[in-house]
Amino acid sequence: MRKKLNQLGYLGWIIGVSALILFGCSSLRHELFQSNAFDLGIFDQAVYLISQGQPPISSFIGFHILGDHAAWIFYPLALLYKIYPSVYWLFAVQAAALALGALPTWYLARQAGLKENQAIAIAFVYRLYPTV
Repeated sequence: MRKKLNQLGYLGWIIGVSALILFGCSSLRHELFQSNAFDLGIFDQAVYLISQGQPPISSFIGFHILGDHAAWIFYPLALLYKIYPSVYWLFAVQAAALALGALPTWYLARQAGLKENQAIAIAFVYRLYPTV
């Protein structure tokens, strides 16, 4: 039991450090004016408008944001914008979501019959995949 908790602790560290690195990289990219302003602008504007109680009709695309992606996640994200409206919330949520991908990867590795340390290695390798 102690070994399993220790392995899950490693997995937690992998997820936490990955989220911080991903957030830092996306924030730095944004600060260096390398973020994609069109897509980011659409989503930032939509979440901001929702947080202000207005219909999220983007001036970039000219229609309701749910007509573009049907992503209901914009409504819970608007709660974060009520605290402080900033595009960095989008970066943080994206980083957390990508980092949390290590968790189902670990479970799939365990389900496939890999040992605990092998499953941790697979979760770590998932984080190293360049597309992520």
